[in-house]
Amino acid sequence: MIVVTDAWIFNGPIQHLLATVFVAMFIGISYLFVKKVQDLEIQLVVLKEKNSVLKTESENLKRKVELLEISYKQFVDRSEENKIEDAKQDTPKVAFYANTVTDHVNLGVHRTLVFGNVITNIGNCYHNSTGSFVPKVSGIYIVNVQILCSPGYELRTELVVEGAVKGTHYIGDSTHYSNGGGMAVVHMDAGDCVWVRVATTDGENDIAWESSFSGFLLYSDS
Repeated sequence: MIVVTDAWIFNGPIQHLLATVFVAMFIGISYLFVKKVQDLEIQLVVLKEKNSVLKTESENLKRKVELLEISYKQFVDRSEENKIEDAKQDTPKVAFYANTVTDHVNLGVHRTLVFGNVITNIGNCYHNSTGSFVPKVSGIYIVNVQILCSPGYELRTELVVEGAVKGTHYIGDSTHYSNGGGMAVVHMDAGDCVWVRVATTDGENDIAWESSFSGFLLYSDS
């Protein structure tokens, strides 16, 4: 025999209702969770697309920067080339080269060597009548002296700038032709006089015609 009590009648519907509510809540939460996951997946896809777009834009910007760097380097190179060309055009051109000593036998002390054969005389600053180089532009000059002495003779020569000795060269005392000389880097003002002279001699000397005197302007003061 089944005994039905008031508690059993009351508890049965309540439990059913609670179970229904719990199931409904579980379904709702599951739906919300699934919806949230779907939303996150959509956001992830959108972010991936944005990231792809940003990556493409970054690569494009990188290429533009590289092109700008190349253009800038080309601009700088052209500017430097233009500066060099302008400097070349603005720098006065002075250069000379002469050989063959006119009077070459038994030259006395302080006798100026006159190199009579002028091969190069840009700027017309070398004077073959006196053997002197008189620059028209102030600046740094490279001057070179080469003396060839005949066998059996010896002498010393000097490079002189405005009376001041800038270089001394010893040649000779050999049974063969002997060569001596040197190069000097000197500052000269416009109008200074430069020449080569005999410094000392053994009393007899003979300078071969291959001897030479040359120089050029390295850069001007202005």
